[in-house]
Amino acid sequence: MLHLQPVPKIITFDCYGTLVQWHDAVRSAARAILAGRLPKTDAQDRSAALADRLRSIAVDRQQRSPFREYKSVLRSALAEALAEAGHPAKPEDEDTLLTILSRIEPHPEVPSALDRLRARYRLAVISNTDDDLIAGTIAAIGVPIDFVVTAQQARAYKPDHGLFLHAYRTLGVTKEETIHVGMGQFTDLKVCHELGIRSVWIDRIGEPPNPDWPPHATLADLSRLPDLLSSG
Repeated sequence: MLHLQPVPKIITFDCYGTLVQWHDAVRSAARAILAGRLPKTDAQDRSAALADRLRSIAVDRQQRSPFREYKSVLRSALAEALAEAGHPAKPEDEDTLLTILSRIEPHPEVPSALDRLRARYRLAVISNTDDDLIAGTIAAIGVPIDFVVTAQQARAYKPDHGLFLHAYRTLGVTKEETIHVGMGQFTDLKVCHELGIRSVWIDRIGEPPNPDWPPHATLADLSRLPDLLSSG
């Protein structure tokens, strides 16, 4: 159960998937990349598999040492995913991927929900990305975000505790003064459970919950989040 005492000062959010249409954007990039190699129908049919593999490889590479910035992670993950599918990477593939991922539109309910939340809280994003890569996506949300803390700044990717701890130092708050909202179980709920951070899971795709990392509340999207956070 989500308790609102102590009253949070800042609501922190994961960005990709939670606030913006990340999965659709990666599939769009995969489809555009395959369109130069395959008939249109085949590119459409195979884009989901390529997108899934790209995301999986990228998550794995984020956990490796030494730290590499996210654009570098994406480039190497794309090359590996394409090679597995029998398509050597081309320089233009990287440009296509990064261009599409540099401005991702929000889920439809997100701007209104964030606008309501701004009346009571400061808002922050904690994201596994680079500063320049996320800038256009934050702008696309259309609602002012008070703080954007990235893996590039902390030199650590979620679920490494270092990114959250760096965020709290940057925000000037303790974990008790925040609530974190995220879609990723491995990237967000895991670290929230381990650090004792209050969490709201945004389960947009009906994903089976991992019993090892239970959230304090679960919502299908952000539309009910302002009411949830005003109910305590």
